[in-house]
Amino acid sequence: MKLSYYLLLSKYIPLPLSALKIVEKNKDHPIRSLEKLSPNEIEHQLVLLNKTPSISIKNIKEKGLKIQNLIQNKFIEKIDGNINRWNESGIEIVRYFDKLYPKKLKDIKDAPKIITYIGDFSLCNEKSISIIGTRNPTDFGIEMARKVGKRFNELNFVIINGFAKGVDTYAIKGALEGGGKIIGVLGSGLMHIYPKENEELFLNIVKSGKGVFISEYLPDETIRKSTLAARNRISSALSLGNVIIEAGKNSGTRWQFEYGKEQGKPIIVLKPKGNYEQAHLPNEIIKNEKECFIIKNINDVNNIASSILKIEKKDLENNKTEINRKQKIITDF
Repeated sequence: MKLSYYLLLSKYIPLPLSALKIVEKNKDHPIRSLEKLSPNEIEHQLVLLNKTPSISIKNIKEKGLKIQNLIQNKFIEKIDGNINRWNESGIEIVRYFDKLYPKKLKDIKDAPKIITYIGDFSLCNEKSISIIGTRNPTDFGIEMARKVGKRFNELNFVIINGFAKGVDTYAIKGALEGGGKIIGVLGSGLMHIYPKENEELFLNIVKSGKGVFISEYLPDETIRKSTLAARNRISSALSLGNVIIEAGKNSGTRWQFEYGKEQGKPIIVLKPKGNYEQAHLPNEIIKNEKECFIIKNINDVNNIASSILKIEKKDLENNKTEINRKQKIITDF
């Protein structure tokens, strides 16, 4: 399917990924030739899609009229123009169905329909660790975010997080100090870097080839509270574990902690120096999560890294065994 058509259906209408999968699989699906369909025909095709198990398309009539209106107003040409403008700025787009789309994102709940990126996209397939935390760390948190980022880099991990100010930024800077690589998962489009104070750092990383910035949003989209929360599922999914340095009771870091638990990612926390606001979430995790890893000093990172690599290897072996089992069942049948 032409990229501009895919963006129209996936982002501007939008249709659920489950419906897009049907359209992508059927190379002759009428939806792939939108300009040839009348409003009634478009609505009819959406109704047919909606009858497929596991597909739920809301406001079908309105969506059909919107598609027709956008087609008549040559919106496809406008999308083509935007794609060219974004490409000129170094931004590329990967669809869910493209070979480049990271395997780690394929099966997560609410997988992104697109990933936009600028930088070295191959890093998304490297072993990475997510180092996250409050936007207002203590001096201890700042020091340890840098040290933990640098140590994981020395162990050949790519550092990934939401590129927020505070812990995220200090962990990235720690990794870069040692010549490491980073992945920044933005909650805004790549033409609107957030936070603003990190624009220079963003440009330096892109120019130096030391990382990649990705987003599930179109480059011209701006930040929203909901997008900040949603990007955490991507940061967690691409990593081998989530390291929480410091985070208060109501910190947005809790989103990634919850996504990580849902995805079965190892939980790693820095042991706080007492009870204070930024220590709330780490202390809560240490108290309630029996299987979390605790960083008491920087040298603990080495053993933790080794442990999560063993977990990853075991998961890969179990997954391979399950795939072979299913293939055998099919063959026997």
